[in-house]
Amino acid sequence: MQIHVARNSAQLGIFAPEDIIAGLQSGRFLASDLAWRDGMPAWTPLGDWSEFRGVGVPPSSPSSASPFGTKDEALPAMPSWERGASFGNFVATIKEVALDPVRTFANLRDGGYARPIAFSYWSLLPAWILGSLMYAGIVFFILSAGQSVSLPKDPAMQWLSGTTPLAAAAIISGFLGVIFVLTPLLQFLGAAFTHLLLLPWRPSGSYAQTYRANAYASAAFMPFVFIPCLNYIAAPWQMVAVIIAHSQVHRIAWWKVVISLVVIPCCCVCGFYAMLFATVANKFAH
Repeated sequence: MQIHVARNSAQLGIFAPEDIIAGLQSGRFLASDLAWRDGMPAWTPLGDWSEFRGVGVPPSSPSSASPFGTKDEALPAMPSWERGASFGNFVATIKEVALDPVRTFANLRDGGYARPIAFSYWSLLPAWILGSLMYAGIVFFILSAGQSVSLPKDPAMQWLSGTTPLAAAAIISGFLGVIFVLTPLLQFLGAAFTHLLLLPWRPSGSYAQTYRANAYASAAFMPFVFIPCLNYIAAPWQMVAVIIAHSQVHRIAWWKVVISLVVIPCCCVCGFYAMLFATVANKFAH
C-alpha cells in the first residue's frame, strides 16, 4: 500500500514501504517525518509505525500531526461544534472555518451526520431572521405605501398585493423558513454531486466526510448572507473554505479540488448556455 510522507509542512511524495525502509537506512527519511495511508485517521511519525520502528534514526517522541504542522492528537476535535452543541462552540466553529480552515478541516474526524446537520440549522436561524427582516420589511413597506410606489409586474408580487402588508410579510418569512428547513436535507444531494466530481482524484474520505466538510464549510457563512456588503466577502470566501475543506479531508491537492468543484461545473454551465444560445440563434436565422 502506498504511503504519503511529509516533513515540515511539505509533502515529500508517495512511496512503497520498502522504499521508506531504504530511505530510513540511508538518511533520506527521518523517524520524525510524518506519514499517512488510506484508512488512517491522522498523520503519524514514521518512527511510530510498527513496520518501521527501529529502522534508521531512533524515533521521535510519540505524536501525531497533519502535514501542515497541526498535531492532531494534541488538539481537541475540530471544528469546535464536534465537541458539543453550545453557543460558544457555534461561534468558535464559525471563526475556525473562516479564519483557520486548513487546521480546522485537517482535524475533522470521521463521524455521522447529526452534528453537521444541527450546525447547519443553527447557522440558518440568524440567516432566516435577517432575511425575513429584509425581504418581508421591503414587501411590507411597498404594500403599505400603496399607490405612491409602483409595484413590480411579476406574478408573485401581484398576488401578494391582494393581501394585507402584514400578511404579505408573514408569507415571505414563511417561504424563507421552508427553504431553510429543507436546505440541510438538500445538502445530501450537493455532497453526492461533490463526491462524484472528486472521485477521479481518489479521495481518501468517505461520502460522509464529503457531506461533513460541505456542511461545515458552507453553513459557517450562512449568518452573513443577508448582511449588506459583508455578503460580497462571505460568498467568495465560502467557496475558498469549501476547496480547503475537501483538500484537507480527502488529502487532495487544492488545485485538483478547484478543477473538480469550480472549473468542471463552470464549463458545464457555460456549455449549456452556449447550446441554448446556438439553438435560439438558429431559429432566428431560419
